[in-house]
Amino acid sequence: MGRFGYLLLVTSIFVGWNCVGPEEPTDGLLDDLPAVVNTADVFTFNLKGNKYSFEEQYTLSMQPDSNSVLTTSLIVQNWSGNDTSRIFMMNSSDTTYAWFQITGNLAYTSTDSLSTDTRYHPSKLLFEGSNFSGTMQFSLIKE
Repeated sequence: MGRFGYLLLVTSIFVGWNCVGPEEPTDGLLDDLPAVVNTADVFTFNLKGNKYSFEEQYTLSMQPDSNSVLTTSLIVQNWSGNDTSRIFMMNSSDTTYAWFQITGNLAYTSTDSLSTDTRYHPSKLLFEGSNFSGTMQFSLIKE
């Protein structure tokens, strides 16, 4: 092996030695990438934002009825900035019947029996925010 071969070998070892992969997230969430679970019994939206702007709409896989009990949970931690994020709960007619406005850290939980009036049965969820920084965990659980 000549002088060029040794130089190539040393350079390759030096470059390979200094390559580092991305840091592993400790909470399982990647910045600015929502993690969503949408099943027949559970919907979850988890987000770790870093000045993240978004508008995400989801049609629920669950089919709540008047025999259903819904538990809604919203936890926001490490919120910073001056953005306002919102979550809209809509029925099958695309009418908003409930919404959450996020302007700081919060913890909210509610358990409700659904009425026979389908105007209050969730069908879609809309998440929107501008420059959101923090961690948001939203869950809707059908029992």
